[in-house]
Amino acid sequence: MITRNEIFEQPRKHGILSRRYRSLSRPLVDFIEKNGPACVDFVGCGTSYFLAMGCAKQLERLSKGRIKSSYYSGSEIMLGLAAPSKGDLLIGLSRSGTSTETLLALEKARRDGVKTAALTCHPGSVMIEMADLPVVMDFIEESAIVMTKSFTSMAFFVSALARELFTPGSLDDYLSNIPVSSRAVLDGSLNFLETLAIADFDHFVFLGYDEYFAASMEGIIKVTEMSLTEADCYQTLEYRHGPKSKVRKSTLAVVSANERSLGEELAMAGEIEKLGGRPVIISCGKVEGFANIVTRYGGKDFGDWFLRAVPLQLLGLERAIAKNLDPDRPRNLTKVVQL
Repeated sequence: MITRNEIFEQPRKHGILSRRYRSLSRPLVDFIEKNGPACVDFVGCGTSYFLAMGCAKQLERLSKGRIKSSYYSGSEIMLGLAAPSKGDLLIGLSRSGTSTETLLALEKARRDGVKTAALTCHPGSVMIEMADLPVVMDFIEESAIVMTKSFTSMAFFVSALARELFTPGSLDDYLSNIPVSSRAVLDGSLNFLETLAIADFDHFVFLGYDEYFAASMEGIIKVTEMSLTEADCYQTLEYRHGPKSKVRKSTLAVVSANERSLGEELAMAGEIEKLGGRPVIISCGKVEGFANIVTRYGGKDFGDWFLRAVPLQLLGLERAIAKNLDPDRPRNLTKVVQL
């Protein structure tokens, strides 16, 4: 099964990226330092939109106010509903480098005097030719329709870039730690799934804040496109304000908790459990009282945010198999959306 294999490949691919990061990033770092943009923005579609969301939040977090970062869907810019400002840098995110709306967004931004960069996994794509500065991760050769390792690998690259730009002393540790955390998350997710009768759950809830919210939204896409299963996503405590009315015995709630609000997020998990749902916590360190997937990431800067999509990828995969659906052939979807 192609999709399963590509999910399982992620720790190895993250290791390759860790070793190749500096040669990939150097031209982009030089480009940013030369042009000095006030804002570094991201644009993408589908999975790459939530990738853009997480990347923007991570860049702003690490910059501590030194630079602003926004995220856009390709269609927002294409339709003139939103636009980066002249003097900004807009980074297009696309696995294939051929997503029409992202290409049109970059094209429009360049006409408006915005500098552009491209991050893609496919050499020779149109996006490489139209961007001022391309970055190509050609070792992330993803064959499946569903994006998995390309999402986490592009997110890893941008999260490392944020450290190189703003906290360079932390970069080496980050590059060495993420592949280890990636393996821990994959193994922990598989161990959790062994305890789960996935066929008993027809409602998924993904909760978190900031970058963890972006990863949770990516979970919505994975569960939806692979398994056609009902799924919701909210900021954790917002789930109290109406949405918890949907909780039932067949609800699985994944809370992607952060250190600052851990106590309140565990309390929300407890409420879901009392209502009959089953919570599981994704956290940097071990928590007691709930099923727990531990990333073993030592920082408090949300740097493991993209790894938290891995358990959600696996939930979509396993739920699809339980429903006799083929994750390699998601309904109504193609690998690239071209208009």
